[in-house]
Amino acid sequence: MLKRLARFCHRAGLIPGRRRTGEDNSIVISSDARVSLDQDGAVFLHVRRGIVFTSNRIGARIWQGLQDREGVETIAARISAENGVPHDRVRQDTAAFVAELDAQGFLSRRTGY
Repeated sequence: MLKRLARFCHRAGLIPGRRRTGEDNSIVISSDARVSLDQDGAVFLHVRRGIVFTSNRIGARIWQGLQDREGVETIAARISAENGVPHDRVRQDTAAFVAELDAQGFLSRRTGY
């Protein structure tokens, strides 16, 4: 019964912090991630592993979208509109950047719904 309720709440967008956008917003920022943002980009530090990762201002914008619990599609659409770059290219680059953050341990994916 609880599993069915959790699935219903998940699909209905009733899980706290999730948005009902039709996107997969299952990305979770690691508690080991520390990020410093400025006008030129971002510096990422994984405190447990000691990994440092840097990005330009677009990478910083992607990170801000992840913090706001936006899905990759929403983030890409916003960056595309703000910068006049074709949406398909931005979506591919955004997905690749998120995959790299995931591979380096700055993000994880929720499972179990």
